[in-house]
Amino acid sequence: MKRTTQNISTDLVIDGQIATADIADANVTQAQIKTKAVVALADAAATLTATQMIDSGIFTITPSAGRALTTATATEIVAGLSGYQVGTWFDFTIVCLAAFEATLTAGAGVTLSGSAAVNNVSATFKCRIDSASAVTIYRM
Repeated sequence: MKRTTQNISTDLVIDGQIATADIADANVTQAQIKTKAVVALADAAATLTATQMIDSGIFTITPSAGRALTTATATEIVAGLSGYQVGTWFDFTIVCLAAFEATLTAGAGVTLSGSAAVNNVSATFKCRIDSASAVTIYRM
């Protein structure tokens, strides 16, 4: 059975027969993929902003000594995720281009799980929203 309404034509499934559906002039737009930029960190201790963590997602650093990379606070991270709910998550990666350690440290309300030290390698972290004021970051 075919039904046409406002330029949308749909073939219905009758008696277990599977048919295809045609959509015409339905103004369907394709999903947009957000572009991201790599954040090149200076050879110094740094605080990663919530915007950088969420929107950029890749940090590079070439440390000449051990460096602490502190996350944004949990409240800042949650505020940066519009429409968040408990369980919402995102990934970010730290690429350390030297043998000295870049160590992720927790901002207020942030719990780190797993090794936070990165040296001469890359490490991906998953940040999960636990509440409006708490997040957990897991080393993957």
